[in-house]
Amino acid sequence: MAKKKTHQQKKPHGHYCRVCGELKANEKFSGRGHAAHICKKCAALPLAERNEELALRRIEGMAFRYLSEAEIKWLRGKMNDQRPTVRDAAREVHGIKFPRFERNLEKKGLTAHVLEFYIHSEVWSEYGDEVPVHARFFMDHTGELRRIDYDAPAGQQETLIQVDKVEARKFLKAVIHQLDALFWDADLSDADPGDYDPYLDILPECRPDGWDDDIDAEADDDIDEDSEAETQVPEPDREPLWSLFLSLNNGKEKEIKFYNLMHDAPQELFWALMEFFEPDDVEDEEAD
Repeated sequence: MAKKKTHQQKKPHGHYCRVCGELKANEKFSGRGHAAHICKKCAALPLAERNEELALRRIEGMAFRYLSEAEIKWLRGKMNDQRPTVRDAAREVHGIKFPRFERNLEKKGLTAHVLEFYIHSEVWSEYGDEVPVHARFFMDHTGELRRIDYDAPAGQQETLIQVDKVEARKFLKAVIHQLDALFWDADLSDADPGDYDPYLDILPECRPDGWDDDIDAEADDDIDEDSEAETQVPEPDREPLWSLFLSLNNGKEKEIKFYNLMHDAPQELFWALMEFFEPDDVEDEEAD
């Protein structure tokens, strides 16, 4: 019985040029260009332009494959290249390969000296219950930790404890490096879900009369007639659901306010602070 011939994938005809990144017919290459993987057209380019294209092709090929230490070093060197196209391409690819690199550089050596955290919302407990919270926390690197519980009876709202100085400094550093609190304003969205109804796009027949006109009118209202005058959007005339203020060891300050949405990150910070006031070993001490 004759064996069936296995299908073999045919190799593409032509040759690859590592300057322009195109697969071209063999006659587009000279003998020397064939060995160097450079077509005749690219070989005729000025040396500076050809080297720039070579660098761009090499950078493009790094985006989605494993890189050796030498290649990583080369790519990072190109992030400060004098040629804008090479520099921009290197930074883009490096951002894809190492998305946290820039943040880690920004956080390097940073810690918080002072933390002020406010929350007025419902948070989820470990048992899946919603717990109403209206409180403010103050903490500094000396270990002084103060909580104001606005829902507590008058005269019992404020609690002041002294945390071990080393533990306090570890906690404040963890807020920066583990919770990434410096980037909450960039990572978390505070868009009011009531501002947009997706069903109006999915079911246009449900749109009220004048719906498109209202959107156009709002867009026109947002246009500043005087382009030279910079306008600032005022903060809402209401207290935030949660806010965070950090005084950093480099002399800078960071303040974040959210008015519409409660995220997991601030809830995690809340429960971490509460552990200082309600330590897990209290029950163990009572059992002894």
